Amino acid sequence: MKHLKTILVATTMAAALFSAPVAYAAEGINVDGFVKMCDMDKDGMVSKKEAMKMIEKMWDKQDTKKMGKLDKKQVEAFLNELMKSGG
Repeated sequence: MKHLKTILVATTMAAALFSAPVAYAAEGINVDGFVKMCDMDKDGMVSKKEAMKMIEKMWDKQDTKKMGKLDKKQVEAFLNELMKSGG
């Protein structure tokens, strides 16, 4: 159940990020870098599964207490890492 909650939160965060590309365009997101980082099968595209796997890795890195939850400071670090990966 904890894993499911983690996936749901990560999915929600990913959906928010991917649904607002115009808001982030001004910050100069490096799309090529993001694709390169996520594209595990090297087909030049990012599948939902590939993106979620990358997001889960980043989540797990910030979830240092392995609680399946991030506090405000951890969320900030997670989002910064996520933005850095694409920018």
